[in-house]
Amino acid sequence: MFLFNFFFTYKRSSSFKSFLICLICGITAAVFIFCPYPSQYCHAKSSDQPVIYRVQRGDTLSEIARKFRVSTVTLRRLNNLAGDRIYSGQKLRLRPDSTSDGKICIVRRGDTLTDIARQYGLSVDTLKELNDLKSDVIHPGMKLTVAEEEEEGGEEAEFEYVVKKGDSLYSIARRFNVGVDLLRQLNNINGKNIYPGQRLQLKPTSLDEAVHIVRSGETLSHIAEKYRIKISTLRTLNGITGNRILVGQKLRIKASQAGIHTVERGDALWEIAKAYGMTVDEIKELNGLTSDRVYPGQELKLTPLKTEQYDTYRVKPGDYLNNIARLHQMDLSELMKVNNLSKSIIHPGDTLKVKPILRKGEEWVKLGEINWTSLINPKNNVKSIKAENGPYYHTKPGASCQKHKNYFEGPKLSPLNAYKRGSALLCALDNEILRVGRLSSDLEGWHFVLDPGHGGQDPGAIAKVDDGSGKSVYVVEDEYVYDMALRVYVLLKLHSADVTMTLLSPNHLIRSSTPPSSTFVNEKNEVYNSYSHNKSNNRKDWPKGGRNGNLYTRVNIAKEAFKGVPKNRRIFLSFHADKDPNMPEAPLVLYYRSYKGVVDKTSRNFAKSLMPALGAGTHFRGQNLGVLRHNPAPLKLLFELRNLAYSDHAWALRFEELRHRDAEKVVRGILEYVKNNS
Repeated sequence: MFLFNFFFTYKRSSSFKSFLICLICGITAAVFIFCPYPSQYCHAKSSDQPVIYRVQRGDTLSEIARKFRVSTVTLRRLNNLAGDRIYSGQKLRLRPDSTSDGKICIVRRGDTLTDIARQYGLSVDTLKELNDLKSDVIHPGMKLTVAEEEEEGGEEAEFEYVVKKGDSLYSIARRFNVGVDLLRQLNNINGKNIYPGQRLQLKPTSLDEAVHIVRSGETLSHIAEKYRIKISTLRTLNGITGNRILVGQKLRIKASQAGIHTVERGDALWEIAKAYGMTVDEIKELNGLTSDRVYPGQELKLTPLKTEQYDTYRVKPGDYLNNIARLHQMDLSELMKVNNLSKSIIHPGDTLKVKPILRKGEEWVKLGEINWTSLINPKNNVKSIKAENGPYYHTKPGASCQKHKNYFEGPKLSPLNAYKRGSALLCALDNEILRVGRLSSDLEGWHFVLDPGHGGQDPGAIAKVDDGSGKSVYVVEDEYVYDMALRVYVLLKLHSADVTMTLLSPNHLIRSSTPPSSTFVNEKNEVYNSYSHNKSNNRKDWPKGGRNGNLYTRVNIAKEAFKGVPKNRRIFLSFHADKDPNMPEAPLVLYYRSYKGVVDKTSRNFAKSLMPALGAGTHFRGQNLGVLRHNPAPLKLLFELRNLAYSDHAWALRFEELRHRDAEKVVRGILEYVKNNS
């Protein structure tokens, strides 16, 4: 149309000046027809097509290529891939970036932090920390750092290796902390011969893992095709009769093999050995392992006589057979076969044979005088109030579970009175710990400050999850991390450590939840463990989050607790459950790194040393965190032990056994660190 107008106007006007005017008008019209916004506006709107994509469990290169309308050839070229191997957590570049190294993004008009974070596979908070931003305000022309620091030994470690002259399978296994048998398994090597130039896969991909978490839009046929198994097999392994599956549902992909333990995310070598009655050295020798690191999807051979051992599990109200199988890393068909079940009907009180992977720590079994029940319900001259999500003391929540995301119950006491009640409860727990004795003196002289994340007016993340029967339940972060922190508290004290909590609850200590659908309620009644902070008895004393919160109080409690303690005997640990879909489904350990990139190397090495104990898939990185900044402990870390963005992790938090397992892993890692650095 604009060309027609141009020629029509020019025909009616014979002057050259008129010709130029018409030409300019025509070009201008064309620009607005084919690009209605100037280029600086187009940049933000194109952010629907990200620059970086973080690989999710179960992804394949061809699927990612189809999703973002690029060719697999382009993906290989942009990411220096020799083949189609990718792994969970890996960052893939989807298109060339405007900068030379891909680490800097120039802000264009219309951009927001959310747009840019999504483009580069980052969270908004991480983007702000990388660029020392105190608010969400950005301006055209600003240069933003969009590449995180890569961590040696983290989830981003090397995935492939090109064999060099003089290499052997053993030397490569030792260099990259993988097993010789794993290298053979991944690369179809029968003997020990390798050759220069050969590309070796160093660890399993997401397609090698034993489980799959259902994502939005997936179907059984799609999942079966992805893993190259029959739909009928998928149904049998998971007790599925039709085609209905739920987003976030955990499906087993591989049948359990006799004499083999397939490592799942969170499995640690020490607890696998303990569960099967073996030593770590026995498993390492049997599988050619050169370190204690194991990886999701790795198959570990076990001593034949040990694999026939089973523990017993007593069915609780609200249990489903499929959930029990998941809890003990069994497929449904195996659980039914072991227990001679023809149907998946079970009743409370039934006893089932299960794999022993979640047997509570050998310390509890070794010392018969330790009564864990007494630690949950100490004698404190206050009658406990029974509840499915308790026990409680003095008062209990009005609701029997977290009703919905926005539900909460306000405090029934003033901050000072809540502090007094909380102090008395913790004192009762301390007295009970003294009664049961000591597991060891390994941590004598060490002082720990444990910081349960959020609390008070700040519940942290609240995640919605399916309970296995189609019913929605809600998990409140601060309620669960308080329970995990208390379990760590008990274990550290049993190994002779001095321990201080930064937060106190006025009406509960360690809790259970039977059934797990009776979730912990968002009670806004936790207080800081500090008389000087609470003595004003003012509403502002309640813990609260955000930039205007009183986070600094946690550091002040640590400063007070560490007075007189040798600097090399101080450890500060903060406990959280993340909710970030951009991060892998695995424990994350954070150490302090300033906005300017100054790294707390002592804490970074501490974090790295804990990875084998915390389990397969654990990763770590630096971040500018308020509770670690100006903290008097030379060893200070923040744990994101679970990621509530994944419904499987939200599901796991509801089980006392799994929370206790997380606590044991933390303490195990600390004991190993102290042993190796004394």
